Amino acid sequence: MFDTLNDARFDLLTLIASESLGIETLEPTGKVTTDFRVVNVERLARALETAYDVGMTAGYRLSSS
Repeated sequence: MFDTLNDARFDLLTLIASESLGIETLEPTGKVTTDFRVVNVERLARALETAYDVGMTAGYRLSSS
């Protein structure tokens, strides 16, 4: 999916997808039933908010170093 499959950021996004959306992998399988999901808007908002918060925290830590 991305060039960052082994990147810690991708692992974090996979964790957020798993915990917030119940999606176990972000790697495409080529199967429509696996690669496309119907997601509740509230759960999607929660996942996006979590990713945003993690990014803000990481940015703050980098700027404070």
